[in-house]
Amino acid sequence: MKLKHRYLEQVRSNPKSALQISEQTAGGKSMVRYWDWAVGHFHKEQDLDSGLDYLENGLSNFNDNRANNTKREMLLNKFKNYAHEYLNLGFENIKTNGRLNINIQHNNFLTGEIFRIDRTSEEGFAITLMNRFDDIWTTELRFPLLQIYFSNYYKCAFDLIKVGVYNFEEEIHEYTSFDELDLNKAWEEIIKISKQINQVRL
Repeated sequence: MKLKHRYLEQVRSNPKSALQISEQTAGGKSMVRYWDWAVGHFHKEQDLDSGLDYLENGLSNFNDNRANNTKREMLLNKFKNYAHEYLNLGFENIKTNGRLNINIQHNNFLTGEIFRIDRTSEEGFAITLMNRFDDIWTTELRFPLLQIYFSNYYKCAFDLIKVGVYNFEEEIHEYTSFDELDLNKAWEEIIKISKQINQVRL
């Protein structure tokens, strides 16, 4: 079974919900989704104006009314603030809007979108997810799992991987790194959850 990481906390509290979640389909295009794609374009081209043009063209597909115009202006401002805040980090972008596929054993996989992967130094990396609603994220199980996965993927020490979010509301990046004890506990818990999912499927 494929389980999207954004639903992991729900499954963590109720493994039975995994069956319903796996049947959900992805949503269509939205104004915020165009913002995400414009961010990817900005990083690919390494050019703010090009990213803004991409976003404006995408947002022009929506009806010209007061609500959409207000949202359009908000997204354009947030895009500019995002770009300036990102550049201040001094990161080197590797990938934006990538896909994840972690084998959590028992024929179950943790999947979903990774907002951004960056190189922070010669050996270090930052893994960033999108946080739309200023939620508390540091207690979520998916973050230590991402630290484990990308430490193995890039063949580097755990402490060279920092994981976190771009806080869409506050327009800031937030990061942490978990110690080895927390990482081991997280891996043990996801294996336990994977077993519970399989028991529900029987």
